[in-house]
Amino acid sequence: MRLASALCVLAALATAACVPRELIFQFAGLPPPALRDFAADFTPPISNETGIPVSGFGGKDGGGVSHVPVIFVHGNTVGPDYWLPMRAAFKAAGYTDDELWAVGYGWESTRALDNATLSAVTLERFVAAVQDYLGKKSGHRVERFDVVSHSLGVTVAREWLRQANRTHSVRAFVGIAGANHGVWTSGPDTRGQNRVVSFELYPGSPWLAQLNAAGETPGPTHYFTLYDGGGWADVLFPKPTQDSSALAGATNLPINRERGSFYGHLQLGRSAEPIQQVLNWLKAEPLPKASSSPPEVLRAGAALTTSQPEAKLYCSSSAEEPRLQGLGEWRVVLAADAISSCFAYNVKTRLASPLGRYTTTAGTAAEASAAEPSFAAISISANPAPGPYANPVRVQLSASEPGATIVYSLTPGAVSSGSPRYAAPIYLPGPAQITAQALAADGRLSMPVRFDYDISIEKVDAQFAWDRQLNADADEHYAGKRHKGN
Repeated sequence: MRLASALCVLAALATAACVPRELIFQFAGLPPPALRDFAADFTPPISNETGIPVSGFGGKDGGGVSHVPVIFVHGNTVGPDYWLPMRAAFKAAGYTDDELWAVGYGWESTRALDNATLSAVTLERFVAAVQDYLGKKSGHRVERFDVVSHSLGVTVAREWLRQANRTHSVRAFVGIAGANHGVWTSGPDTRGQNRVVSFELYPGSPWLAQLNAAGETPGPTHYFTLYDGGGWADVLFPKPTQDSSALAGATNLPINRERGSFYGHLQLGRSAEPIQQVLNWLKAEPLPKASSSPPEVLRAGAALTTSQPEAKLYCSSSAEEPRLQGLGEWRVVLAADAISSCFAYNVKTRLASPLGRYTTTAGTAAEASAAEPSFAAISISANPAPGPYANPVRVQLSASEPGATIVYSLTPGAVSSGSPRYAAPIYLPGPAQITAQALAADGRLSMPVRFDYDISIEKVDAQFAWDRQLNADADEHYAGKRHKGN
């Protein structure tokens, strides 16, 4: 046994056969091998999962911005290099390096991917960095992007849109072979390093229910899905799960079923015909007007209007978020004691405001401004209490003021009135920081409050350590300090 272990260690040092590659390179003081093809003057942000700069490509040969820039989000077990065939096709169609960006999240390996929440934070950092870079380079802020995602990247990007309240920043969303309604390879009894993403993506999981609860295609974003649909070529989505990738309200193309083709899971984002379908759909989408400013939602008492004469309001008072459908309204009068979720959209500039939530009480004309909120002395509590946990938890939030609505975000620093609305206990299958804020019935906001939860494999390991096998009362030797990437 000892000899075998020694031989394994020696082999690992030479070939990384027995030890994960991220650890081998970490021991050697080197970054793991990854595609890093950025412009020399672009500073990649730090990955939320690994603590090192993200991998990817973008901006290397410049070229300026005349199309809507594209952010590519890869799937599980691959990295940004997955998108090289699509990048080549987009460049052949006239896109420049300034318009094509890809981000690597996690360790780009199946065993060390933490979960969509941590990856969504990395995606937000990357999009903000690209937005800042292109703005400085062009002299005007790039307000909208297109997102093209594949497999696990589809649900990661959708979670980012939701948690960071970013639908106003995405003109078009392309989801290729995503597990929007689950994948058979995931299960609620999965063990080991990959358990969190399985907890998220098994069919009927509470995480997917949470992701889809407010509508599958919210905001001013247009959505397109491309997938097998036949239940035969993509082994991850056999019958009866062949339409798991489709989104309600999207343009859905089950390409193999409709065209009699046979593109497999990885081929769907790398083959000429599917790539051309993505290009054709993006080209058909209306372009935002360069150098324009997005509209704002203005409030006077119980009435909402917009800051631009061409902009209209799109609102919803139901559990689902508003979408860019119908004719919109020039003016909205808030119903008493109800929550309205709204965004403004300018049909001429094709730009939108962030989603916001608005409320008023009967007989009041209190004014509220997103720029200058009136903070209320409302406390928010969480149950169970923050801390380390071995298994997923459902966190119940409550506000000290009756009738207050709670919004929350799992992306640090991103909570706003347009963040996800708390309606049921928040299911956390992996580590997360909940930042919550309460919206009083008269429009007042509470100060944000943060709750840290560490659901990780280390807690499980500590509970079943050798000393605890001998003595169940022994210390678990774990205080919530996770070993990222391991």
